Amino acid sequence: MMREGSTMTMMSSKVSESRRPMKSESQRFQSSWRSISHHVARKVATSCVFSTITTVLTIYALFGDDMRLGCTAKTADLVFDCITIISMSIFSLEIVVFTIGRSGYVFGFFFWLDLLSTLTLLLDITTIAEDLFGDSISNLSTGNSGGSRGSGGSNSAEAGRAARVSRAGTKAGRVVRLIRLVRLVRLLKIAKKSTAYKGEGNGAAPGLDIDDDDPHEIEKESAVSKKLSEMTTRRVIALVLVIMLALPFFQTTMWKDKMPTSAEYGINVLYRRFKDDMLKYQPWSNASAREVYLQSRQRRVYVDNFYAYIYYHNPFCDDLGDDDVPAENSSPQDNLAELFWVGAGGEWKQAPEFFLPGAQNVAQLNTRWNGQDWYYYQCNLTSNAVAMLGRPWNATDSCLSNIVRGVSLTKSGSNPMMCPEELRYQERCVVYPTQVTDQEWDDLFFVFVFDKRRGSQMEAWLNTTQTLFICFLLGFGAMTFTRDANKLVLTPIERMITKLNRIRNNPLEAMAIGDEEHHKEQVTANRNNRTAIRNDDNDIRILVASHSQSSNARMKVRKWLQQVKSTLPLNGKSQKEPEPMETVVLEKTIIKIGSLLALGFGEAGAEIIGQNMKGGDSSALNAMIPGRRVDAIFGFCDIRNFTDATEVLQDQVMVFVNRIAGVVHSCINDYFGSPNKNIGDAFLLAWRLSGHPSGKQQRLADMALVSFVKVIAHINKSPLLAEYRNHPKLVKRLPNYRVRMGFGLHSGWAIEGAIGSEFKIDASYLSPNVNMAARLEAVTKQFGCLILLSESLHKLMSEEVAHECRLIDHVKMVGTKEAFKLYTIDLDDLALEVDRSIAATVQTSKAAQYKQRLDRQKKRNERWSDTFKMHGLFQEDLDIQTMRNKFTVEFNCRFNMAYLNYEAGEWRVAKDMLEATRFLLATEDGPSAALLRYMRQYDWEAPPSWPSYRVLAEK
Repeated sequence: MMREGSTMTMMSSKVSESRRPMKSESQRFQSSWRSISHHVARKVATSCVFSTITTVLTIYALFGDDMRLGCTAKTADLVFDCITIISMSIFSLEIVVFTIGRSGYVFGFFFWLDLLSTLTLLLDITTIAEDLFGDSISNLSTGNSGGSRGSGGSNSAEAGRAARVSRAGTKAGRVVRLIRLVRLVRLLKIAKKSTAYKGEGNGAAPGLDIDDDDPHEIEKESAVSKKLSEMTTRRVIALVLVIMLALPFFQTTMWKDKMPTSAEYGINVLYRRFKDDMLKYQPWSNASAREVYLQSRQRRVYVDNFYAYIYYHNPFCDDLGDDDVPAENSSPQDNLAELFWVGAGGEWKQAPEFFLPGAQNVAQLNTRWNGQDWYYYQCNLTSNAVAMLGRPWNATDSCLSNIVRGVSLTKSGSNPMMCPEELRYQERCVVYPTQVTDQEWDDLFFVFVFDKRRGSQMEAWLNTTQTLFICFLLGFGAMTFTRDANKLVLTPIERMITKLNRIRNNPLEAMAIGDEEHHKEQVTANRNNRTAIRNDDNDIRILVASHSQSSNARMKVRKWLQQVKSTLPLNGKSQKEPEPMETVVLEKTIIKIGSLLALGFGEAGAEIIGQNMKGGDSSALNAMIPGRRVDAIFGFCDIRNFTDATEVLQDQVMVFVNRIAGVVHSCINDYFGSPNKNIGDAFLLAWRLSGHPSGKQQRLADMALVSFVKVIAHINKSPLLAEYRNHPKLVKRLPNYRVRMGFGLHSGWAIEGAIGSEFKIDASYLSPNVNMAARLEAVTKQFGCLILLSESLHKLMSEEVAHECRLIDHVKMVGTKEAFKLYTIDLDDLALEVDRSIAATVQTSKAAQYKQRLDRQKKRNERWSDTFKMHGLFQEDLDIQTMRNKFTVEFNCRFNMAYLNYEAGEWRVAKDMLEATRFLLATEDGPSAALLRYMRQYDWEAPPSWPSYRVLAEK
């Protein structure tokens, strides 16, 4: 038993274990299915094809039924019904797709409106609409389709009940037409969807003129704007729909029938007279009774009344045209309905035989009844119509499921119809006697049908116009309600969000954004100033017109006007500047903060700024983000004799350093470098290589060297820095003083990131390669040259630019594993003269600075293009040519030969050659002197184990 129990336990545990994976598989399947369905639903919901289809069908849902009534006949109803059913299916699919793929849609405001607007399409299906809102003919046709003429009292009773409910259907139809306006929501949603995507503003492009400005920047819609727009749209929709749905209930026709018409009164008169005559004469009983009735005065009165009714509602007036109807007279043309069918029915089978007036003379009828001299011109009947009214009863048409017989006055016209059911229920008006009891109706009833197509077509076009008007009302209402909020709050917020996104994606762009905004302010101010000047000129012309047109008079009057306008309030308004809006202040503050961040952190801190600005869900600052490895070119430059300059200049040393920094940073920026650190007398600069292809990395290496050459040229040509050559205290302490700098360039990897703690951080680079650039700059003093660059950078350069450099030594730095070759570029900075014209071209206004920045950006773009040749600067730039004219081909060849002997260990041969090159150019050549000093230490003999390089002890 114990074994059995343990066995059962093991089996149950295995079963339970086997079930667990099945359950997890089911959950994974459900989860993946939900994910796939959600993804597919989102794809369908955002599909351009699906949006186009729903847009077209929405327009059809709004105007299709009116187009059906206004442009087509009843035979086309089936086609419209099919399109309506397809539309309902697509809209139902859309609701399902949005429910699955759009969060917050289900059971929301637009969900119910979409559902309601889709359900209202049922009322556009003609069979459903006719069953719900049709007239008495609709009810007779559908309710007694299997009846016959001999069905007796049941058909007559059914006809009576159908007639009595037709008015309720008419009233309900008025409300239903207004309910369809809910479909306007779909059109409004489409309009919102089409403007949902707005592109981000792109700022001013390089090279724009100072007056170029686009005030219509397109901003991406913010979450606040979307929410406010949605809430405003809801309220506008609800307000308009409530008004439109409620207005009919404030009209008397919704509660009480309007005044009886001539058609209703006339059929009652005819029915009562005919019914009384039938009861009195009973002409169907025998031939004599029939003859007596036909010859009686009552018959003549009945016929006269019948034709009076026909002529009063003459359907043939339209065939005459407006020119044939007297202008001062009314006519049946003024009505929207015209009589086209008359008929009778009931249990008295013989009585309807006398319903029609019989054969008559057309000319006599028209002479008597056309109303030529009456206030109401009734027009002529056609001979065909009179012939139809004179037909025997057994030759009339059986209509309405064989319940009623009658004749059509337009059967042989231009648009022939035999029975009333050939018209839609909206296109006909059924008139029947109301002065009748149920028993009388069962015995005998009249049915007159009016063709209302002209009126229904007009109503369809008016409904179309109404729909368009309500579309305009909804759009204008939503726009009006949100205009002030958009102008004062939402648009500034969207501008801020756009700028924040630009700063988040590229924090260094904050400076450009600030320049763009200031440029726009300047353009606006200039435009306002021009307007004010034009207004002043108009005032001046008026004031001096009667005196003098001289320029002096104009200037005096202009100054007087400016004084008056500055002291007196004009038009009751104070001349005090308006208080800036808080949103404008906030926007400018964001730009300034972004600019300060870009200035403070630089390119190395861009990642810190971007990462912290992307975290919008928390206000916590995370400045100590992990560093990342990058490849870059590092440049280090140092101000010579800075300690002496600091002691002499004292508090003016900041101006001194900032002037030099302005030159260094601007030149580095022109050649795609980024200032990283300002360390008193030194500057760390970087050209990031990571993320660029090899061709662009080569261009950056060329630019790094050229930028340092340009820095040397600008420092020696600057009139501001040239002032320090004549500074009394500096000259006394340092004779022949001039601002000079040393430069070191090296390439390699580094870790870019934040250095410091939560109290203070610096965004910089950590790597032996950064230190190497600083050590190279320090070695420039030993070699007596301005620029030193490493072998790794030399290999990265283009062949043409690398050829301009001179190999001066092969060294191994203390602390490094491998030796490398040192290169310099020969420059005679003393050959440059101070350019006094630079001071005259220095622009201090913001507008001019902005224009200069655009020009510099344009040149940057030119240098970055693949067609630009960096080596061409060595032949085209006058400053570079001037500094390099001193260094001849002979000098370079002799030094190269000397260096090869030095590297090969032939130091005595190298000594003779280097002594020749040392003063070959009139001034001492630093690299030649440095190699001579080193060889002198070994008495001009290379060590036995000479590895062709030496170890530099300087760090």
